Amino acid sequence: MQNIPGRMKYLRNTEIFSAAALPAAMIYLWQKSVEPIAWDVRVAALVLVSYLLLQGAWYWQIKLKAVTQRQPLPGYFQPLYKFFQYTNVVLIVAVAALIAIHSTATSNDLLWSGGLLAFAVAEQINYYHYQLMYDTSAAFSYVRRNGRLRKAALGLDLKR
Repeated sequence: MQNIPGRMKYLRNTEIFSAAALPAAMIYLWQKSVEPIAWDVRVAALVLVSYLLLQGAWYWQIKLKAVTQRQPLPGYFQPLYKFFQYTNVVLIVAVAALIAIHSTATSNDLLWSGGLLAFAVAEQINYYHYQLMYDTSAAFSYVRRNGRLRKAALGLDLKR
């Protein structure tokens, strides 16, 4: 039998670590650059990714508490995560527009910010629509057995 609370703790902790380590690593790397950097486009995309990762961490914390206390998700869950889902789309479009209209961004700026924006879109899909991360044999078996991606846990909880 799978240790569900342990898995939820792992997912929560991984999201928190990623939300902090990714910006630290990126900013450290970018500061070492010898060419000028369009900090506004890069940081905007980076903040967007961290915003999404923190939503995932909070979701797993809320879900962990509900499972361990054998309670339903709290009443604030649906309005909060519907708000997040909406603001994510608005912010993705805003960051994409910022990248598109930035006149002094270099090709490196566009690659970094575009890559981070693509990661943000993937996280939006992963949290609210379809599970994109498959890191266990059971998860891979599901895809092989059913021939399709699993629905995202957060997205399913929003529909309940």
